[in-house]
Amino acid sequence: MSFAKFKETVENGDTVMLYIGFDNMHCIVVKRGETYQTRYGALRHADLIGVKYGSKVTCKKGYLYVLHPTPEMWTKNLPHRTQILYSTDISIITCQLDLRPGSVVVESGKFYK
Repeated sequence: MSFAKFKETVENGDTVMLYIGFDNMHCIVVKRGETYQTRYGALRHADLIGVKYGSKVTCKKGYLYVLHPTPEMWTKNLPHRTQILYSTDISIITCQLDLRPGSVVVESGKFYK
C-alpha cells in the first residue's frame, strides 16, 4: 500500500484507516479470515475486501468509515508524535539525503508547554 497512489477498492493485505469517530481512528492491515473488534461490534476483514474507500460499513451496533490512509491521517493516528534522533540515525539520514558542506537543513516542529 502506498500513500502516494490511491486505489478505488480495498484488497487483501491493504492498510486501511477505520474512522469510528472524531477522536477514534484505527489503522489495520486487512487479512482475510481475521476479525477486528470495535466499540460497535466485530468487523470481519473479509467484509472489507472489495469495498470502496470512503464507504460506510455497518457493524452490529453502529457504523464506521473505511478510509485510504494519507500521511496526515497516519501521523494523527500514531501513538507518539515525536521521535528522538540519535547520532547513528542522523548519520544515515544525512547520507541518504545526500547532504554536503554548504547544504541548508531546516528542522521544524512544535513546542508544547
